Amino acid sequence: MLKRVIDTNIFIDRFADPTAYRDLFLSDGLVYLSAVVLMELRTGAHSKKSLTAVHELVDFFKRVDRLVLPTLKDYERAGELVAKLQATKGYTIRKSASISNDCLIAASVRGIGGVLHTQNKKDFQAIRDVFDFEVIFVQAQTRKVS
Repeated sequence: MLKRVIDTNIFIDRFADPTAYRDLFLSDGLVYLSAVVLMELRTGAHSKKSLTAVHELVDFFKRVDRLVLPTLKDYERAGELVAKLQATKGYTIRKSASISNDCLIAASVRGIGGVLHTQNKKDFQAIRDVFDFEVIFVQAQTRKVS
């Protein structure tokens, strides 16, 4: 069964417009929530409405047992990836702290044999250049609500 891990940017767009990415969420395979994505979503949730949305999302993925929790091996791989990106792509932790999260997402996606769906082509293409994992780059689908 195909395991689809959805990146933070897609969930944010979906919170803003529940019809965004409808085809992705209803396509073949099962959707999983990365604990790293959960952390990023929770970091940006400041209002009562957004906190409720994040809690409901997590509760759903807990109930259906589709949370992706990075393993010790994933953390080791992510550290190696950050080091490679610093050496080969000019990344610096100070300028791109989120790259550590992205490396951990990539390592854990590969660890479960899944595929990542993201809008973040720049960073995940750089990671893919030094680490073999499945990723699908998608275009933004949100529309402004009047």
